[in-house]
Amino acid sequence: MHIAIPKVPGQSPREKIIRALALVLIFALVAWAFVKNNERVLDTLSRQGTVYDETGILTEEQRKFIVSFARALKEEFGMSCRVQIFGGDFVVPALDAKTMYMGLAPAIGSVELRFPPMMSRALGADFIESLKTESLLPALATDEWPMEIQMALAAIYEKLTGLEGDEPGE
Repeated sequence: MHIAIPKVPGQSPREKIIRALALVLIFALVAWAFVKNNERVLDTLSRQGTVYDETGILTEEQRKFIVSFARALKEEFGMSCRVQIFGGDFVVPALDAKTMYMGLAPAIGSVELRFPPMMSRALGADFIESLKTESLLPALATDEWPMEIQMALAAIYEKLTGLEGDEPGE
């Protein structure tokens, strides 16, 4: 198989070199733009999979916080996270053994927390119950739930990272 490389037109050798370099630069810019666009698309898809807000109340900053929590959880512990906020009633989706789920329905005052078995044991039933009954449910009544989601996720992350430093038997 023979590949024919097209000749670069030009009056002088200098013009041919400049045109060839410009052609290479154009290909490099197109490749760079393609990679950046793919990164943006993957980031958007990741956000949509991580955060679902039917109410439209979460700000972009709050969404970014949740996505950054999900990334940190994935990088540090290999676990996924989904946060869903519904305008009405909801059904918990099918989850795998490595996905943490937080579902809120502010209109009906309902919160659902599901943790992977390993994470559930690490956090403890009392901690999980307190997140639900002492933090998230009361926040639904006062419309402070967007901020409370962030505080709950921060508490979860803090508790998990605190466990990393504990030695067996402590």
